Amino acid sequence: MNALERPVPGFLGSVADIDALAASEGARVLALSDTHGHYSVVEAILREYGPDCDALAFAGDGMWDIVQYLERAYESDKLAQALPPVLAFVSGNGDGEEYRVGLPEGGDGAKTCPGFAFSVPDRLMLSVAGFRLFLAHGHRHSVDVSPEILVNVAQSLDCDVALFGHTHMPFQETYSRILALNPGSPARPRGGSAPSFALVEFDSTSIAPRVRFMTVREGMLGSFHFSEN
Repeated sequence: MNALERPVPGFLGSVADIDALAASEGARVLALSDTHGHYSVVEAILREYGPDCDALAFAGDGMWDIVQYLERAYESDKLAQALPPVLAFVSGNGDGEEYRVGLPEGGDGAKTCPGFAFSVPDRLMLSVAGFRLFLAHGHRHSVDVSPEILVNVAQSLDCDVALFGHTHMPFQETYSRILALNPGSPARPRGGSAPSFALVEFDSTSIAPRVRFMTVREGMLGSFHFSEN
């Protein structure tokens, strides 16, 4: 469950939880990107996998979906409990630089109070179980041509993983020691790929994290089904 504190731009969660994620011996990160207003699939993914994850890393283009989840979680214990302790996010080319979460006022929920605002950076670094993760949407790094620029930036920042979005296609490749990873899009896949996201498992005793790409299938009556690719 997330404490919804805002210690620095790009993070929601307590300082204690962020520090615990960095110092942990093992952690699971839900990697998600390019939801583009398809809120229902975001909620379904978090309901299913959020409770067993230590962090959510959102690589941009769909920040309104995150805001909507946060607003609904304020009134739903199930949604609140499904949000991992640490939430890290960056802006995509379709996102803004600041968002506001409106919270219900009083008992009837008919009105909203100012809630809270938070800033969304275009890149950030996240420490997970001894690994350093560079998170950016990728549109400023020409990832639709090649991940090379993004990887070079991650390497200059002494990061082990470069997590990005923008292409809407799942991708993983290691360049020297840098893992370039794109979870794909669960809503608008491209290039013949299936709708997807990723579960990334970090182990402080391993030289690289384990990536599990998850495929999204839409079922009856707005339901969703997930399977490992």
